[in-house]
Amino acid sequence: MYTVYHVRDVVRIPPEFFGLPLEEAALRVLTDRYVGTVHPDMGVIVAIFNVKVSEEGRILPGDGATYHDSEYDVLAFNPRVKEVLEGTVVNAVNYGLWVNVGPVEGIVHISQLMDEHVRFDPQRRAFIGERTGRVIEVGDVVRARVVSVSMSGMVGRPRLQLTMRQPYLGKIEWYRKKSGEAKAAENV
Repeated sequence: MYTVYHVRDVVRIPPEFFGLPLEEAALRVLTDRYVGTVHPDMGVIVAIFNVKVSEEGRILPGDGATYHDSEYDVLAFNPRVKEVLEGTVVNAVNYGLWVNVGPVEGIVHISQLMDEHVRFDPQRRAFIGERTGRVIEVGDVVRARVVSVSMSGMVGRPRLQLTMRQPYLGKIEWYRKKSGEAKAAENV
């Protein structure tokens, strides 16, 4: 889930940014420092915006930078267990799929792909349902539910385990066709 947080912080403005407007300098510093990192409470920080900086700063002995009180908004992605996400299949290997769901990737184990046995086709990098012939391959847009989230701290990314073995999960195209056919039958 994407969430906006309001943060109060002290921002260090290095001397090379003294020629810029204060809020622009602070935005650059905060973006470089936080965007792409994982905060244990907020999740993956995606963007910083609405930066407000105190005009009056402090200088510490031995440091040429100025320190300013600041307030800003943070857009963060923090996936929750049972949340349904849409993403794109970016890799298929013999044990499952890797799905990009924004700033992170999740894995769907082979046992969680469909409500039937599937076989892996390494040439196509695809999984094929043995009963229905349904195919999921790299590049497909899918819908999946989060089964578990492992936050790995400031250095790594959250690890997501996903499932597609519930109604209306899986390849989006399957359900768009199904709902379109149902609407066409109602109009007859």
